[in-house]
Amino acid sequence: MLGSGKMHHDWPGSLVIRRGDIERIHDYAREKCSLRDFLLVRLPMKLGLRTGEIATLCIENIDFETRTIKVLDSKKKVLFPLFLDMLTLQLIKDLCAFRTHGYVFRQSRSWKYVKGDKPLSVQEIWHVIHSIGEAAGFQNIKPRHLRQYFAGKWVEEMKQPNSQKTLVGLQQYLRHESLETTQIYIAKMRFPEDLQKEYDSTQGGPIIETEESTPAQAPRAPAKVCSDCGSLPVCKFAATMPKCAMACCHKASNPMQRTQSKTSEFTR
Repeated sequence: MLGSGKMHHDWPGSLVIRRGDIERIHDYAREKCSLRDFLLVRLPMKLGLRTGEIATLCIENIDFETRTIKVLDSKKKVLFPLFLDMLTLQLIKDLCAFRTHGYVFRQSRSWKYVKGDKPLSVQEIWHVIHSIGEAAGFQNIKPRHLRQYFAGKWVEEMKQPNSQKTLVGLQQYLRHESLETTQIYIAKMRFPEDLQKEYDSTQGGPIIETEESTPAQAPRAPAKVCSDCGSLPVCKFAATMPKCAMACCHKASNPMQRTQSKTSEFTR
C-alpha cells in the first residue's frame, strides 16, 4: 500500500493502491522531472495506456486538431482511436518540437539511437516510473498502477449524479474484448479511501443512540413516605421506629407549630 511508502498485494488477487499517493507521484514528476519522464507518468493516468502502447506511440498517429490519438494495442496489434485532454496533447507537442513523425518517446543514450529513431523499451519505461516513485517516497510503483488509477477514477466518476461515463466507455478505453473482462478488472482493484467512505456511510444506522432509538426507562417505584403525615421521603424511617425514639417533624401544619412541637417534646 502506498500510504506506508510501499505498494503491494495486501489482499489475495486484489491490487491495493491509494489514488492520493498516485497523484502525489504525478505532482512530483511535474515539478522535479523532465518533460519526457513526466509524460511517461501522466499518459497512463489519463488514458490507461499499457507500457508497450506508450513505447510505440507515434507522432503521425496524433491529431492535435481533433484531440485523438491512435494507440497501437499491445495485445491485438491494431490501432484504437482515443480522445485526450488538451493539456496532455500540448505537452506531447512541446516534447516532439518540430518532429512530425517517429516515436514520441525515443531513446537518447547515444546519437546512434537518436538517429535510428529507436523507441524507449518497455524495460526503460518501467525503470523510469519505478525510479520516480522511489524519489517521491513510494516503493514498488509500476506502470500498471497508473493504468489502475485511470480505471478507478472512471468508476468513481460513474457514481456521481448525472455522470455521462459508462462501463462500456471504460471497456473501450481499456481495450478489453468484453464487458465481463472489464468487470473482473475493476473487481480486482481496491481503493482504501473508497472503502473507508463506504464504511463511514453505514455508521449512521441504529447502532448510534438517538432520542428516538433510546428505550424508555421503566417508571421508578414511588418512594416510601412517612406513615403518619405522608410527607417527604426523608421521613421514611419515622414509620419504622418507636414513637418514643423519633417523632415525625412534618405533623405540624406550619414551621412554627413544628418548632413548638419539638420544644414541648424536649421539655417533657
